[in-house]
Amino acid sequence: MRATMLFLAALASTPAAAQTPAANPAIREAAGALLQADGPRALALMRDLPAEGLDARSAAFRECALERLDPTSPLEAPAEDAPFATRALHAYRLYWRAAVQRPETREAEEKALGVRLGALLGRTELDDMLKAEAPTLERIQAEGGHVLGGRTGRLMDLMLWNRQDERDTSTALPEGAHSARLFLLDDFASRGWSNWMTCGRTGTGGWAKPEGLYVIVPAYDSLEDETFSVSFLAHETQHYADNAAWSGMPNWQLEFRAKLTELALADTTLQRTLGAFAANQGDDPEDAHSYANRRVLSALRARLGLQPDADLTAIPPYRLHAAARAELFADTSRRPTPLSAR
Repeated sequence: MRATMLFLAALASTPAAAQTPAANPAIREAAGALLQADGPRALALMRDLPAEGLDARSAAFRECALERLDPTSPLEAPAEDAPFATRALHAYRLYWRAAVQRPETREAEEKALGVRLGALLGRTELDDMLKAEAPTLERIQAEGGHVLGGRTGRLMDLMLWNRQDERDTSTALPEGAHSARLFLLDDFASRGWSNWMTCGRTGTGGWAKPEGLYVIVPAYDSLEDETFSVSFLAHETQHYADNAAWSGMPNWQLEFRAKLTELALADTTLQRTLGAFAANQGDDPEDAHSYANRRVLSALRARLGLQPDADLTAIPPYRLHAAARAELFADTSRRPTPLSAR
């Protein structure tokens, strides 16, 4: 999937007053581990965390996530005469759960998913995802649904929705304004593996493709607040502009630049965004979001002359804004002349 996904910063939402000081970081880190498809780490973080010390939302997340990570917990199969999309989604969920529970089996589980989908299609020759994914998506579309597949982070994904509207938008980025077509997606049967594995706590908020920006409407409380205007619209418009300027940029580099744009523009959401980036860091470039988060935080600390483990939330916002802009401009200066200017 060449579409570049956005993981919502809702992961770092403000804890309720009743929540113990130590609980929220553990819950946040557990959700971050799930976004990296690392079930064992998420399980270790949550298993010994007492539910009575959590606010209602975090307690519900913990209970649901522990059930998702329990291999003995049943995952009810749909009826044999259920729509194909429903049966395909069940196959994907079996794969998501197994691949997150046991990361070392991820490749084998992906192949098993291809075999399951081939069987659903009545085509046993489709015995891996390279062969089975396209016919699966085509069958869902033929039944009248909207669908997006491909890979998000470490896992193969499946988005299913029933309603889609369109409008034009223009967004001011640090390096100039850009216009794009906005696709508003709603009435979802599946918001993808990250949303399902985190029990709706976080997940993909949208993506950019050459024809425009796709927004998952139910992922946002409002399409007028800063979470949407910065965490989605500015982030994805930066992807849109960068893909047009430098075709073929690796996903982690796209994320690096878009996350700098978020930090350059965020005001009321700045602390939450920093917390979300800090909770989901990794060293694998193939997991573009976690890898870019680490690179962004490291680059900002270096630019601000801070220690590698310095707390960026203690830095005045105007300094963070300026550092993020400077890092974005420096990254641009190291790149070839944009395609549109050649």
